[in-house]
Amino acid sequence: MTRETRKAPGPDELRREAARKRQELGETIDQLMARTDVKARAAHLVHDKTPEPVRNHPRPVLAAVAAMVVAGVVLWQLRRSGKWG
Repeated sequence: MTRETRKAPGPDELRREAARKRQELGETIDQLMARTDVKARAAHLVHDKTPEPVRNHPRPVLAAVAAMVVAGVVLWQLRRSGKWG
């Protein structure tokens, strides 16, 4: 009858195992942090929902929106003061 004896892991093997476990735990923590980062998830969602032309050239679009807002305010003030319409 032969009996197999398990050899205890050596220090080098224990260090490699500890390094592997640290790597796995670091990856798990990164994944959990990514799930709980609401600001980053919202930014990613907005980026996905934004049309391609706006993503590529936001300044002209923002300028057009600002011009429309200014024009609306001016027209509203003119109507309110009775000078137009």
